[in-house]
Amino acid sequence: NIEPKLNSKKSSVKVTYIANEGVLIETKNKKILIDGLHRKYKDAYAFPPDELREKLEGAKAPYDDIDLLLVSHLHGDHFHPVSIGNHLKNNSRAILPASKQIVDSVKNDFENAPEIESQVKLVSHKWKTSSQQMFNGVKVKFLGLRHAGDRFRSTENFGHLIEADGGKFLHIGDADMATENFSVFNLAQENIDVAFIPYWFLLSKEGRDLVKNQFNPTHIVAVHVSPSEAESVTKELKKHYSEITVFTEILETKTF
Repeated sequence: NIEPKLNSKKSSVKVTYIANEGVLIETKNKKILIDGLHRKYKDAYAFPPDELREKLEGAKAPYDDIDLLLVSHLHGDHFHPVSIGNHLKNNSRAILPASKQIVDSVKNDFENAPEIESQVKLVSHKWKTSSQQMFNGVKVKFLGLRHAGDRFRSTENFGHLIEADGGKFLHIGDADMATENFSVFNLAQENIDVAFIPYWFLLSKEGRDLVKNQFNPTHIVAVHVSPSEAESVTKELKKHYSEITVFTEILETKTF
C-alpha cells in the first residue's frame, strides 16, 4: 500500500499514539513527543503501560533520539514530572520548553532536577498570546489557550503549532471549545497538515465548525478517547469524517 503524503512537495510523517493525548511525531529528521510522558492517573484515561513507560523514561530505542518534549499542561493524564525528568536525564539532546507550572513541577518533584536544568526552558503562558521559538531545528509557536472547564481556569494550557521538515502540526491540549480561544491566532491560514483534536470537539456540529473554521487542517487525528468508549466514539466520529484517524490502540501508527 502506498501511504498518502502530506502533499506532493512534502515528505511523509509517521505519528505514533502513546496514550490519551500523547503522540510521537517523526518527520524525516526530527522526533517530537507531546504529552507522552505520564503515568496512570484515573481509569478513564489511557496511559503508557509499564514496558512502554520504562522505554520512554529510559530513553531506550526507538525513544533514544527524541529532539523535543512538549507538554500541554500539568494534569496527570498528560504529564508526570518524574517521567519527564527521567527521559531528559537519559536523553541529553532532548529539550523541554514549557510553562511555569510544568517547569516548577519538574524542579520541585524530580529529585535530579539540577542535572537537567539546561534542558528545561521556561515559556511564558498568557491567554490569547503566542510566542515562537526554535529548538533543535524544530520551530514551535506556543499558543496561550484557556483550559476547558471553569474549575481549571488557572491551568496553563499550551497549544503547539509545530513546523518540522516542511510539515505543520497542531496540538491543543485540553483547550476550551470556544471560538474566542483560538481566533486571535489565525490558525486556519497556517496550512496545518495534521491536527490532534480532543474527540469531544468533533461530536457536535458547533465543534466541527470550529475545527473547520479555526484550524482547517488537512488531516484530523482524534485523541483523548477513554478506553471504555473507544468503540462508540470511533463509530460516531466516522459518521462525520470518512478519513478521520481515531487513536485508541496504544502504539498504533499512522503515516501522512
